[in-house]
Amino acid sequence: MDELIEHSSLKIGYMPQNYEDLLDPIQTPIRFLVTTGDKETRKKAFNRLGSMKFTHDEMQQTIGNLSGGQKAKLLLLKMILERCELLVLDEPTRNFSPLTTPVLCNALAEFGGAIISISHDRRYLNEVATTVYELTSEGLIKQ
Repeated sequence: MDELIEHSSLKIGYMPQNYEDLLDPIQTPIRFLVTTGDKETRKKAFNRLGSMKFTHDEMQQTIGNLSGGQKAKLLLLKMILERCELLVLDEPTRNFSPLTTPVLCNALAEFGGAIISISHDRRYLNEVATTVYELTSEGLIKQ
């Protein structure tokens, strides 16, 4: 991943399986998303969190108190708001409930850049991916 970032002119967002290590548990979701005091950016963050099914209370509590799925949505939203052009996602739906997966799929399906993702979640792959490769003992096979 570091080599890809180092040798690319693209703005790349990366979500590893252990994405919780990238989040400060004492920060609030709003503070994580808005690093400036800009009122318009803050409003946009509140609106985007709402579109990801965060309640007003969840937007104000510490990240450490959020569920694994909420933390994943928060990290993905940060990458989208930072206008990443390429997202590299390792099992992005692994902490999602069946009710949360459609929210993620919708946000990623609307994403304007490219996504490289590893997943075993067929629903996610069917709703988000335009091309799927399966890793077999013979190598990558296009599905």
